[in-house]
Amino acid sequence: GENDNKEDIKKKIAGVKYQGGRTNTGDALHYVRTRTFPVGGGRRPNVPHITIVLTDGMSQNSSYTEQEAAAVHGQGITVFVIGIGNQVDEKELAAIASTPTDNFMFKIDNFDALQSIKDRLAVRTCKVPPATPAPPTPPTVNEDAVLYGNAHCGPKIPVDLKIVFDTSAIGLDNSKFIMRFIADVSDRLDLQQSQSEVGTVTNDCATKSLADVSFGSGHDREKLEQSLVGTSPSFSWMMRKLRLSFDQQEQRKKVAVVFLGETLDGAEFRKVLRETGRAKFMGIQILVVGVGTRVNSRQASFLATQANQVFFALSYDIIDELEGPLLLQICTLN
Repeated sequence: GENDNKEDIKKKIAGVKYQGGRTNTGDALHYVRTRTFPVGGGRRPNVPHITIVLTDGMSQNSSYTEQEAAAVHGQGITVFVIGIGNQVDEKELAAIASTPTDNFMFKIDNFDALQSIKDRLAVRTCKVPPATPAPPTPPTVNEDAVLYGNAHCGPKIPVDLKIVFDTSAIGLDNSKFIMRFIADVSDRLDLQQSQSEVGTVTNDCATKSLADVSFGSGHDREKLEQSLVGTSPSFSWMMRKLRLSFDQQEQRKKVAVVFLGETLDGAEFRKVLRETGRAKFMGIQILVVGVGTRVNSRQASFLATQANQVFFALSYDIIDELEGPLLLQICTLN
């Protein structure tokens, strides 16, 4: 949408820098679906929506690639695919291409041969009819791709997600690990597609260190920064702040991920339980992440809404290992 003439577009393409890396076709298709042709905006009605995929190898996660290709087709996007060289997987190419594959799939020996198909490709793109997307369906979740790969997933229902951590208790360095974790989780969640949001509940100790974290495009950095305000005299106060941070009129599913780094003393734990009970009464689903050896696993289990919504990591620098399991929980909530 930035340019409306060929010369400017050619200059933009010529300026693209080669990044290197593995064949990540699934994420490329995900980008097309959620950023180039997002549902509800960014694409013109009553015109063809066309994507041309070029690849010279088998993707690193075929099942995720096929899942994203199916989602692209479901949005009424016509896909031409060009397999280049002898390292491509024809089965994967056929899954990416629109049907009939004879019309939308090309296979050539090398990059020089692209010149030999450009005229046929141009003619076929001109024959594509206006897009007629299929009725929206809940996104499917490829569990293995989410758990063990870097696949994206979208919650089945709109979610208002709050991540709770107390920087005064865990320290600034550990808070940076959590904020990086928030950025990575947010980037892998289809927030726009699922009409979901991510926010934080913490104290103002963390705000300045946001500059040290690389954020992607999956969420609103400014909103996250604005949410990192307040003071936190106790963990029970944090849980009360969490409860009050949700709009009771909001129709989205209310979900909280609470980081716990130590055993709470008896009086404080009782206060936390009261606040947690009130939160659950409001319909807030609470997932707990216990970090370190000082966490009381029994306390963590009491705080979580369900027994399978408790996660543990030995230290903050390896909490990224919980990214997949936590995403899968969020994306499969009903």
